[in-house]
Amino acid sequence: MKLLAIAVLAALAAAPIVFIRSQEKAPAPASDLIVHEWGTFTSMQGSDGVTLEGLQHEEEALPSFVYSRTKIRECPLREKGYKGLEVDVANVTEKMETPVTYFYTDRPGRVHVRVCFNQGLLTQWYPVSDLVGPPERTLEDGPLDMAKVDKSFLDWKIDILPKGEGLSDIPLVGKDDPWAFARIPDSNCVRTVKRTSPRVGPTETEKFLFYRGLGRFTLPLRAVTSEGGRITLFNDGEDAVRHIVVVHVRDGHAMLDYAEAVGAKKSIDLKCAVSGSGPTLKEIVPKLMNVLQRALVEEGLYDKEAEAMVKTWERSYFHAEGLRILYVVPENVTNALLPIAIDPAPKAIKRVLVGRLECITPEVEAAVEAALRDPESTASKAAFERLGRFLEPHLRRVMAATKDETVKKNAQTLIKGMTR
Repeated sequence: MKLLAIAVLAALAAAPIVFIRSQEKAPAPASDLIVHEWGTFTSMQGSDGVTLEGLQHEEEALPSFVYSRTKIRECPLREKGYKGLEVDVANVTEKMETPVTYFYTDRPGRVHVRVCFNQGLLTQWYPVSDLVGPPERTLEDGPLDMAKVDKSFLDWKIDILPKGEGLSDIPLVGKDDPWAFARIPDSNCVRTVKRTSPRVGPTETEKFLFYRGLGRFTLPLRAVTSEGGRITLFNDGEDAVRHIVVVHVRDGHAMLDYAEAVGAKKSIDLKCAVSGSGPTLKEIVPKLMNVLQRALVEEGLYDKEAEAMVKTWERSYFHAEGLRILYVVPENVTNALLPIAIDPAPKAIKRVLVGRLECITPEVEAAVEAALRDPESTASKAAFERLGRFLEPHLRRVMAATKDETVKKNAQTLIKGMTR
């Protein structure tokens, strides 16, 4: 797969800008409207730095009121709160997770928002969207090949309410639900404008716009890992990548490394080994959260927005086992992948997306290969369970590297069993 170069990104972004403009005469800009957004691009690479497929699996259920791109209603997973694509999907190399878009203004009014996802499919959102493209799929359409998806979009017409108004109308969630953390910022509430054509939708209120999607592309960072937590990090892009936080979690212990930046077309060496004698998660997680939160504020988020993002992702970023690299995606890369149009235009917009690169170390690759020699054993099943939603990429990495045909066959069988 070709690296998603900035030149290509710019070309891709050019067409949607025309595509997403309103056909109506644009009202005068809301001079004090500030828009901020945060989210995550998640990908996974083997020890050789090659990006892996299989990122379509869910980590945790979203609230039941969140919408998903599907007309399928008989899926039994719905009863468990599953809100994914609900059709078999292939060739997913990137999971674009939890972008939330906040609006701040002293001049409440109506705005039109459209976000596009180049080389990706927007799969979940809230509140209700006026328009979704391309058309939603049905069960009869069969499996979805992400390699054939060029772009997608979501469209909202919303009223930005006066500050403090609408809070009693937002749907309830538990106080420790990640969705509740996203409501920490002091943003204006937004309310959808009821529409009857071309799509009927309810009036819904929230403190932000939310969306999520699946993609097939490769971000600029590439990590080659070797034993002992050693990493050579390559930036194949045209822009420096800032605030590189390395987190290594194993058996209740964790280690942290940090680099201010890696320049365009440059590489750096890092080391983040973890051992049973190292800091416990309880000891180091507050430090990890503080490092990332300060980086997000430095990149332009408000304090409460950075707090909201870090709390939303605390468990997944800092408690989940594995070696991962967190970094701030260059904003022009974000804008090219996810062009957004807001009409009237805001005074300012700041988008800070974190790249989350999960790295499969040589030690883990060897352990997964060993487990695949006897996949029905209790120990092997426990090993697979610990890998959670990232099991499929681990299996694909071993399939690509192993010379053992039995291991390869067992991995193929497990992947086939993971499809719905």
